[in-house]
Amino acid sequence: MSQKNASIGQIIRRLRAREIAPVYALYGGDSFLEDYFMLELSQSFLKGKGVKLHLSLDQDSEEKLFGELSAISMFEEKRIIIVREIKKLRSKKGRQELIQYIQAPNPQIVLLIISTEYDLRNSFLKNIADHSELLDLRTPFENKMKEWVQFIINSRKIKITEGAIDHYIRIYGDSTAHVINEIEKATLMLGDDEINENNIEKLDGFDRVFQMWHFQDSMGKKKLQTSMEIALSLLENGTKFPQILVNLVYLYQQMLWKKMGQVKPSGYTGINKIITSNLSRYDKAYSHSELVQVIQELRKLDVLSKSTSINETSLIQPLIVKICKNQYV
Repeated sequence: MSQKNASIGQIIRRLRAREIAPVYALYGGDSFLEDYFMLELSQSFLKGKGVKLHLSLDQDSEEKLFGELSAISMFEEKRIIIVREIKKLRSKKGRQELIQYIQAPNPQIVLLIISTEYDLRNSFLKNIADHSELLDLRTPFENKMKEWVQFIINSRKIKITEGAIDHYIRIYGDSTAHVINEIEKATLMLGDDEINENNIEKLDGFDRVFQMWHFQDSMGKKKLQTSMEIALSLLENGTKFPQILVNLVYLYQQMLWKKMGQVKPSGYTGINKIITSNLSRYDKAYSHSELVQVIQELRKLDVLSKSTSINETSLIQPLIVKICKNQYV
């Protein structure tokens, strides 16, 4: 039965204590977190022996999947079988057979079922999750990302203060991989010294430019001062004013579509995965009429910016105040 309330730290500690579930459902699509979990599982279950088999049901047949699950090893060889594109298992018989296997699994096999979606409204994904150990591997929000980052850096015995962790998540938090990579780079430069708020100022790249998604995120949350700071940094570091405007249009257009209950368009949306996952949080701060007003303001400012000599900072700052305070005169 799925342990839905277990944290990632609890699940990893179980692996290290050799308390290994026969089936794991990894939903959410964060490849770094998937790889980290698979590494921990391999070290605990295979211990340098056995086989790790990768299947993807957009290429491999269900017959091959069930053949591997039912195969008996003469030498009791342990195996990890990793199955991607699980929703491509379309036949009713195949889906029933998979659930039957999960309910009575082979003890020499650990089955990992991976879905890039975390969608428990889908009856098939929910049925799998209900009968296995479910891991939420969506790109985490800041609070959950901190839990992941702290767990990983503790396991790697990296010395870093909590304030420094907060800094790295704030600046590099588009993905867990990005945060961990930057912390490990700092470790290489500082050696055995603890990473703290004082010595990170001396590292190359500390004064790096904010990324556009930081601005989208702060505007979505109506964080006035943070948005002002990021916008100024973007302009000072070479980001063109039209680029800032168009990325705001991307954000608020997606929010308006969500508010109207329309299916988001396929293809390029102008917002990354973490902004997409935060849309529901931003949605609570804006009414439908407000989003319409924001998009109108962006269009007016686009026209104004092409016909005036007013500097870009003087154009963007009033816009930020209008949106964050919902004050349109």
